[in-house]
Amino acid sequence: MKKLIAAAFVISAACNAHASDIGGFIGITYVFGANAGPGITLQATSTRREDRAIAAAGVSLYPFGPSPKFGIPVGVGYQGNNAAGIVSYDFLMQGFAISGGYVNTRDDGHNNYIPPARPPVVTAVP
Repeated sequence: MKKLIAAAFVISAACNAHASDIGGFIGITYVFGANAGPGITLQATSTRREDRAIAAAGVSLYPFGPSPKFGIPVGVGYQGNNAAGIVSYDFLMQGFAISGGYVNTRDDGHNNYIPPARPPVVTAVP
């Protein structure tokens, strides 16, 4: 029970209410040494901005092992354009995990191309 309370506290700290731009991550995950097989994870990320380091916390389901198991991963990672990789510690599975998948990023407009202004047309007056 103490581990569950600690995990809930860490998740609430990672998902700070003052953060205005929390993102969502869904992907596949694997916990080392847990004999649970690959799993599916759903996590909240600390930002939606592209090309940033992130903090993440959420829940995982491992349906492919000998018996279905749940996990609560908390970790850090990096997100690019709608994709992220996360290294975390899973409190219920008691092991380190890696995750990769889709994240809903927001483009801040730094990649938009703005064409140069055309030079003025000067005509000769006879």
